[in-house]
Amino acid sequence: MSSFSKILVTTDLSDASLPALDVAAKLARSLAAPVTLLFVVEDNLPPILGFTTDVERHKVLEHQGRAAREQLEIPARQRLAGCEVEVTTRVGVPASEIRQYAQDNGIDLIVMASHGFGPMRQLLIGSTTERVLHHAPCPVLVVPVGKNKS
Repeated sequence: MSSFSKILVTTDLSDASLPALDVAAKLARSLAAPVTLLFVVEDNLPPILGFTTDVERHKVLEHQGRAAREQLEIPARQRLAGCEVEVTTRVGVPASEIRQYAQDNGIDLIVMASHGFGPMRQLLIGSTTERVLHHAPCPVLVVPVGKNKS
């Protein structure tokens, strides 16, 4: 079994994603591995907002990314205390951005929460976790929501 020397933990900023941070922290501490905390800003701004240029759209998405990074600093400090942590954001489709980030940065393990949406919703819109599981360049540890008590 290979050692995990770079851990990526993903979040959607919901409370349901917090158990994944706890699991990633335990692993990172035991392996002395750095952790990257990643949030993906979805580029799903409706056309009705009337952006006249891609530059305007990009500015709004950058602002959302900065706000997300600020929001992630507190859980990163609290739940990942004692770990080497980098907080980062990307813009795009979450599953694709998670996979690409892992590939581009030599990530050895992705840790993410499973939100447990029902089968009907998963059938209709799919699951980010499931897409990452099927296309990740490394192992993926899925933390069931509500099952981890730290």
